[in-house]
Amino acid sequence: MNRFIISLLSLLVFSQVSFSQNTLQKAKTGNIEAMVILAQEYYSGVGQIQNYANALTWFERAANKNHVEACYRTAQMYEKGQSVPKNQRIAFNYYIKAAEKGHFKSQFIVADWLERGIGIVKSDGRAFLWYRVCAERGETIPCRKMGDYFAFGRVVAQDHAMAKYWYEKSVANGDIESKSNLAYLYVAEEGLAPNYSKAKELNAEPLKKQIPISYYTEGMIYLNDSDDKAKAFDYLSRAMNFGIKDANYKVAIMKYYGQGTSQNISQAINIMEGLPSQYENEVSYLIASAYSTGNGVNQDYKKALDYYKKSANLNNSDACKAIAKIYEKGEGVKKNLKEAKKWNKKAEEILNPKPIKKSKKKK
Repeated sequence: MNRFIISLLSLLVFSQVSFSQNTLQKAKTGNIEAMVILAQEYYSGVGQIQNYANALTWFERAANKNHVEACYRTAQMYEKGQSVPKNQRIAFNYYIKAAEKGHFKSQFIVADWLERGIGIVKSDGRAFLWYRVCAERGETIPCRKMGDYFAFGRVVAQDHAMAKYWYEKSVANGDIESKSNLAYLYVAEEGLAPNYSKAKELNAEPLKKQIPISYYTEGMIYLNDSDDKAKAFDYLSRAMNFGIKDANYKVAIMKYYGQGTSQNISQAINIMEGLPSQYENEVSYLIASAYSTGNGVNQDYKKALDYYKKSANLNNSDACKAIAKIYEKGEGVKKNLKEAKKWNKKAEEILNPKPIKKSKKKK
């Protein structure tokens, strides 16, 4: 019996060696499938002594003959630096070669690397196209990425309805970040009708996982759909501390009016002065009002006038009227009725704009 087993094992070893030799000969004569099999043997150490350098040689030869899997495996070896120095540029070139031939994993990697600028110049536009290819298959992360592109208007026009469509696909696959992002859309106060009960339901798991945007969402739910403004302020403050920019505005306004927290106009102004330009019209008016009345800050007509002008130049009629009043009374500036008239006129033009005359068509 033992002799039989030994003979059988010897036969198997001989057959394997013969097969490997046959594979090597086929590979040398240009057989692409044999090249890939041989590369896999060198890579795994099954059928050949493990040798990454030989594996890469044969994977790359097959890749250069447009074998899809070989392109992917070659890319991986360059990315990981197996037998060669790491080279993300070469890796990307092989990944995109595989992606263009329909290799699913490579398509996702290409999208990711284009978005982050790995091995290639960063390109959100090209990344979007590859993410879309993956998302159309229902892949979780690409669906979320598509939602992000539409939610924030990157590459494509901002479209919350489309963002919702893609986030819902990712949520169906159990993606927590997409749950968080979709919940945010329901409280964002733009694009979609607010739905605080749906937002609350979606936001429960992300909040447990302490995803930063979930604190903003929860704060907005309490701010708009609850009498507990203190909780709203608490969640929005946490969101601000996590770097959620939208929360800064809300926290500043709540501090300014003493909503859900003690009124602190000085702190509110400090936050307001760091807000992006989209808030400049409103916050400039509020800051000016505080300096004009001395409410919560030292009265300073010069600062008030500067901030009113910022708001007025963004077509705030109330700011124009406030400037006119300052010049009429000579508060902190030399009384100037001509200047006052100018600003009152601007306020009137903002409130009652003249209709645009249609140009007559030439006969």
